[in-house]
Amino acid sequence: MKLVLCSEGFHTQNTVEAFVELVGKPKDKIKFAVINEAYAGEAGDKHWVVRNLESVANNFPAEMDIVNLLAFPLEETEKRITDKDAIFVVGGHTDYLMSVFVKTGFDKLLPKLLETKVYVGSSAGSMVMGKRLDSEAYDLLYERIGFGIDKYLGFVDFSIMPHMDSPNFSDRKEKLSKAASKNKGKLYGLNDDSAVVVNGEKFDFIGSKPYEYN
Repeated sequence: MKLVLCSEGFHTQNTVEAFVELVGKPKDKIKFAVINEAYAGEAGDKHWVVRNLESVANNFPAEMDIVNLLAFPLEETEKRITDKDAIFVVGGHTDYLMSVFVKTGFDKLLPKLLETKVYVGSSAGSMVMGKRLDSEAYDLLYERIGFGIDKYLGFVDFSIMPHMDSPNFSDRKEKLSKAASKNKGKLYGLNDDSAVVVNGEKFDFIGSKPYEYN
């Protein structure tokens, strides 16, 4: 399994380079399937969604298809992703994103796809690949909205919290420190220039050193 779990998508050149190395193809030949579902669970300004999409379009000039999981049967979703090299999952509300994965069956299809595709997550798109914080820890950070989600995919054995250095989340470090004391598992807080790169059983960090808890 090859994953690039970013705080903020292709925010830096070293993230782009690490991804291209995992794919093993020329940069201008890499084709993407983009999943842009998580934003629908968030209120407010959406310029950040456009920036996430532009980070793919501006760095990778080959094909970029936006695959709406809710619009098609699972078989059609698989068909549209089959000829792509990578899956890019945009950020937003992680519990909502996970609920869409479960509702559509994409959570069951994804392991098969990742036998041949490289997965790139931005923010919630990265968080959903790890472990969800324990309920008490989660409640210190977020208000439950009622998507019925208590766990994420768990493809990596830790939790991810993005945007540690972002002025849009100025109290995140303080809140996360308190939440981490209520969480039993490993938790990494990523700055927006940071990512976790997973290649099989190995993983490493690029960009700024992560905040590490537990």
